[in-house]
Amino acid sequence: MKKRMFFTLLGCLIIFGGVFGYKAWVARMTEQAMSNQPAPVHTVSATEAAVTTWKPVISAVGSLTAVRGVDITAEIDGRVTAVEVDDGAVVEEGQVLVELDADGLRAELRGAQAEARLAELELERQRRLRQQNANSESDVDRAQSQLEQARARVDAVRASLDKKTIRAPFAGRIGIINVDRGQYLDIGAGVVTLQTLDPINVDFNVPQQELSRIEAGQPVRARVDAWGNETFTGQITAISPKVEQSTRNVAVRARIGNPEGRLRPGMFVQTAVQLPQESDVVTLPQTAITYNPYGDSVFLVNETQTEGGETQLTVERKFVQTGASRGDQVQVTQGVEPGQRVVTSGQIKLRNGSKVKIDNTPEPTNDPSPELGNQ
Repeated sequence: MKKRMFFTLLGCLIIFGGVFGYKAWVARMTEQAMSNQPAPVHTVSATEAAVTTWKPVISAVGSLTAVRGVDITAEIDGRVTAVEVDDGAVVEEGQVLVELDADGLRAELRGAQAEARLAELELERQRRLRQQNANSESDVDRAQSQLEQARARVDAVRASLDKKTIRAPFAGRIGIINVDRGQYLDIGAGVVTLQTLDPINVDFNVPQQELSRIEAGQPVRARVDAWGNETFTGQITAISPKVEQSTRNVAVRARIGNPEGRLRPGMFVQTAVQLPQESDVVTLPQTAITYNPYGDSVFLVNETQTEGGETQLTVERKFVQTGASRGDQVQVTQGVEPGQRVVTSGQIKLRNGSKVKIDNTPEPTNDPSPELGNQ
């Protein structure tokens, strides 16, 4: 019994040993076959590091405000008898917008004018009596006072009557009219907004450390999401004389031409103050940089000679330090020299010493100025 079990175990060991041995032999032969194969050549795109002249800018975000803007309200109550303009109309200074019912005030004005005329006649009579020494000086003074009061009453009624006609206080574009004919308006009720759109102000803040670099008259570029990458140009008109204690920022106002009225008050805007200085920097496309927590790197393309004398391109990973970015370009402050070729796409399959071939169709974007302020 024991002898039979011994031979059974021996047979199992021989079988398992053969299986594992065969697998080890196959693995070794596969490894040898793979090691004898040539390293794959990876297709990448590449470009040369270039020296570019950049003008420094101060970027900020802000909002558009009208040079002149007001929400027109009713200064006196009354019923609307006429709306003289359409929504969104361009109006001139003094143009009539809305008329309120003024019949009662017109009647009151006629009564006040009659009282003023009567006071004038009374004053003339008192003066004649005074010349005849038939009254006292106080009677003349009293008549003079009554005339002045009557005239003041006329002026007050005329002022109220004038408020029944709501006019544009300045030229500009009105918004949506909030009243209808026949509607009764209380004092202070909103009628319509009026904004001067050309030119238009851009209000933004810059950090206090940038205060020495900005001044009135410097060019400013602005962009709003509504018009994509289109930029609008203007210049700084005012800088606040104080620094906000809560943010340590300085308020800046620029003015931009807006003849077509495409920019509207309240729009969010990205701005860039163009500074006069210039600097030469080494730049690469953004896609050339591999960003990692342990450091940013690029793959440099080197030329090597094979045993047969052929030129072979290989890559070398190089850690770099980057600076400011503009559009599709990023500044490289250390690690890459001008003229060195750098891989711009296909890095994920590369390692040190990998063989590559360059195919720049299509070529990665390398526009320095799709973003605001980089033109």
